[in-house]
Order: sequence, then structure tokens, then C-alpha cells
Amino acid sequence: MAKVKPQRITSINNTIDELKAEQEIVLKNNTTVTLVDIDLIHELKLENDILMHNRISYSKSKLLELAENISKLAKEGTGILGTGLLNPVMLRKKDGKLERIHGENRIRALKLNGSKQVPAIILENVSDELARFMRSSENLNREDLNTYDETLSILEHIQLACNFKDIESVKSFLNKVKNFQAGKSSLNEEEKILHKNVSDVFEKIGRFDIITFVDRLSVLKLDPLIKQALIDEQITYSQAKVLKSKLKNPNEITKILELLKNKKLSVNELKIYIDNLKKSTTKDEPVNKNIFDKVNYYSKRLSKKVYSSLSQEDKLFIDLKLKEIEKIYLTINSKIEK
Repeated sequence: MAKVKPQRITSINNTIDELKAEQEIVLKNNTTVTLVDIDLIHELKLENDILMHNRISYSKSKLLELAENISKLAKEGTGILGTGLLNPVMLRKKDGKLERIHGENRIRALKLNGSKQVPAIILENVSDELARFMRSSENLNREDLNTYDETLSILEHIQLACNFKDIESVKSFLNKVKNFQAGKSSLNEEEKILHKNVSDVFEKIGRFDIITFVDRLSVLKLDPLIKQALIDEQITYSQAKVLKSKLKNPNEITKILELLKNKKLSVNELKIYIDNLKKSTTKDEPVNKNIFDKVNYYSKRLSKKVYSSLSQEDKLFIDLKLKEIEKIYLTINSKIEK
């Protein structure tokens, strides 16, 4: 593993406390809420044109629920400036542009309702460091943050608190610490101080230690289909890890995700199911054949004997899907008869 370039050593307490104090002053001096055109709001851009991570944790159902609640309050003429929002979004003015610090999901919900404006507090003279702190703190304080966003928010918080160059440097150092604690590598004196500082950050966050968090980093490499299912709360993080380790083919992933929508499986049950599914796959399966061969193949696999051997829960699931297929066939048949 390449050597990690030692970072500038600083006191975490001083860094975070100074930013908290600076945030309090900025918010105290900027309390005016104004309506801002949504189209004028840009993403938060840091040094070297780097865009900061957005929280993407709202599932589609939660976003729709938020939009519905906002719409209801707006019709009643309540909420900030009659918009239905209970809290304004936070923006900063930089180089003549308005950049969003936080409030992405509120903006998305308003856009779903067809709204063109959002109530906002516009902050002046907010540094990149303070903007990063305000967003990562806001994310970490949420109870409904999913595993993916929680992991990125913690990485950004460590980057800020310990003055790492970027998130990749944080990940590299955490992996080096893991190897150090396993007796596989060593740390120089500056890295030992940095190790202490990073450990202090985890202690303040109160959710992980370094080793357990390093294992969590695999969530950042999830297949997009698995990641979206995790965001939509269709699967747990533990199930996502099973899918990541056992499935590579998008079609296989989609098939298992569809199953999990209708059937609850523990992690061990999911592992066994996937293993059995792979064993039952034969060389005769028409993977690369045309759609007619595939339909014929799969219909023959579901014999009465196979069906009768299934559990009642599996039978109910298959019955449901067969009714959907029947409707599709009826639609196709109507087209043929024409």
C-alpha cells in the first residue's frame, strides 16, 4: 500500500469548536427568510471545482410523502411564507451565485409539486470549510440517514476535522490504521498523532470505531441497483453486502431484489437462497436465445410437481405473478386478433 502523506496535525476540539462558534455567529447575523427561484440555486462547489456529496437517502416513497405533506400545508396557507415548508433551506452567496448548503430533499419535494420558489436563508461570507461543516453536521444529526450517506458524511466529517486533503486520503489512512492494529504495518510519529485525532472523531460521533467503520466502506462500491434498493429501504445493509458478494450480473440482482419486495429473508436465508439458485441453474438455460425460447423454457420449469412442493408463501407469490402474466398475455392476444 502506498504511503499516506502525513496531514497537518491540529486539535480536533479547536477545529470543530471554532467552526461551531463561527456557524452560530453566521446564523445569528442572517435570519431573514426570502423566496428564491429554485432555478437560481447551484450545487455547493468547493476548491478546485469539487462538488460536495449530496445526501440521497430519501426513498421515493418518503420523497412523495414529504411532497404531499408540503402540498397539504401550502393549501392551508401555512408553513414559511405560505409554501408549506416548516424549515427554510440554507444557501450561501459565492461569486455572485447561490449555492445550496443543505435542503436538497425539500427542494426536490417542492419541484414535484410544481413549485418554482423555495424559502431560504442566504448566508454571506461562508468559507468552504464552514459550508462543509454545516452540511456534514446536518446530515450526521439525522436519524433517517441511510448507510451509504452516513458513511460518506462521516468520511467528510473526518476530512474536515483532521485536515485531510480529500476523502480518498481519509479512506487510505483508515485502511492503514486497520493494518497497523492487525500488526501488518507501522505508523510514524505524525501518523500516530493523526490516528489519535481520528479516533477522537469516532468517539464524538459515537457510532463506530475505526475497524468497524473500515468494513463499512464497502458500501461505497455497491452496484447501482443494490445501492438504490438500500436507499429505498427495500433491503438492509447486511442484505446489500450479501448481494454484493454473491451477485455480479444485473439480471440476477434484479431478480433477487424483486423477490425481496414480496418475501422477507434473513441474511442466512438469503445466502442459502442465492446459493441454491445458482446450483439449480442449468447449462440449457436460454440466456442468449430469443424471447420466445426463454418464455417457453421458463414456463416448462414450473410444472405441477414443482409447484406442489413449494411452501404456501412461495405459492402465493407465484400465483400473484402468474395473474400478472395472464393479463400481459391477454393484452398481447388482443393485439394479435386485431
